[in-house]
Amino acid sequence: MSDTPTVLGRIEAPLVNTNEPDAQVIELPLQAFSQIAAGDHVCTLETSKATVEVESHLAGYVGRLTIKLDDIISAGDLICEVFDAMPDETQAVGASAAAGAAGVKMTKKAEALATELGVGPANLPTGRFVTEKDVRAAAASAAPVELADDLVARIGDTALVVFGGGGLGKTIIDLARAAGSYEVIGIVDDGLEAGTEVLGVPVIGGQRCLAPLAEAGLGYAANAVGAIGRIATRTKVSDLIADAGLRAAVLVEPTASVADSAELQEGVQVFAQAVVSAAARVGANTIVNSGAIVSHDCRIGANSHIAPGAILAGEVTVGEGTLIGMGVTASVGLSIGARAVVGNGSVLTADVPDGTFVSAGNVWTGERN
Repeated sequence: MSDTPTVLGRIEAPLVNTNEPDAQVIELPLQAFSQIAAGDHVCTLETSKATVEVESHLAGYVGRLTIKLDDIISAGDLICEVFDAMPDETQAVGASAAAGAAGVKMTKKAEALATELGVGPANLPTGRFVTEKDVRAAAASAAPVELADDLVARIGDTALVVFGGGGLGKTIIDLARAAGSYEVIGIVDDGLEAGTEVLGVPVIGGQRCLAPLAEAGLGYAANAVGAIGRIATRTKVSDLIADAGLRAAVLVEPTASVADSAELQEGVQVFAQAVVSAAARVGANTIVNSGAIVSHDCRIGANSHIAPGAILAGEVTVGEGTLIGMGVTASVGLSIGARAVVGNGSVLTADVPDGTFVSAGNVWTGERN
């Protein structure tokens, strides 16, 4: 055994759900500076849709823990390092962190695409799983932005670009067409190849196209980055749209019901058969998804997501950046804090503090379930 313990490897947070990279630590039996065997229970992580027990793939001695109970962590985050001998408690995490920073964790498809496009590891993000979208974004960032003449010719007072060409992007395209208030002229998406189409709408390029589009006279964009598990990303996109000098379009599907006395702030999206009732106020860049009900006098913070079928009774307050899952029911007058995640099918009978993770399918009475 050497005098100085050697790092055998890292235990990192797994990707629990490809659509939800963040998870909450709900159990943490692992102790810092303890012995660990392969297969030992490290922690339990929970998303709005799934729970997973993380097991050690290493045997040795645990160093400092970088997580604690109730933390929200992301796929690829370091949980601890494992050493070949008991480390000193003052020893800093970093022996393998430096190695981890030098390397890039990639899916096989992303690795193949990076080779094809000539994207090196220095241009890719570290500390999480790198996807094909990340690789395409890195490749696009090196190319000059040139807007096609026929695209520029289509820019008018009601022209709109959609940021994101995934499932939500398709929904936004159909919503805008049904509402008839905007003409969708293109899609901005770092993960899609320019020149391809989504529902007949051409992909213009990545986020670097936003400023040139604004300079060419475009006035509006729609944020189509889904908020399930990645509200921080959606918020960042909203900021990118604003920083480029574009306005976030308010979009209401024709079958939705929005009271005359309700207030929808910039960038709000109200989907099919949703209801926003009298004197309700919905904050900027928030989604009121299909069939959701926001009853009278509710106050919804910016960059939140009221998922399909959720029901907020009268005078419910929701903080900024909060996800209310599918089929959630919230009683009259409740306060749901900022950056909270309320799992699908939950019933809320008490206030939910900021940053709280409410497990799916439970009755929330103010105590952890």
